[in-house]
Amino acid sequence: MFNKHFRTLYLTTLPISSAASCYIVILNYKNSIYPTMQDTIAIPLVSMIGLLATLLLLSTIQNPLYKQLYHQKTTNIASTALALFSTTASSALLIGSINYWLTPNHLGISALYFITFATYVIHQLNFYKKFASRRK
Repeated sequence: MFNKHFRTLYLTTLPISSAASCYIVILNYKNSIYPTMQDTIAIPLVSMIGLLATLLLLSTIQNPLYKQLYHQKTTNIASTALALFSTTASSALLIGSINYWLTPNHLGISALYFITFATYVIHQLNFYKKFASRRK
């Protein structure tokens, strides 16, 4: 049987880390950490929400292959290619977010995205391990 716990963990840490990151940005704004000429914090907030939506969409792209593995059906090239694309794009987005927020006032955000990335990597390793074991 296919282990769903890591997928659930990833899908739980993703919105929690996004919400906590938005909260950190709002707190930094309220505590005047940003320069006074900073007009808005909407850009980072919208980008974090956009990242969350993109990562959730990329996660749903893996559903056909995930269901094929879960129900022990044969996999096809289209679902495999989409799953690999999703893994690559999600990993790049999460690594980019970790790197982008790696500044003194945003280390918490970077750490949250690192935790999310770690759960994602564990989920993906188990996912593709199951896929590879079916291909032997």
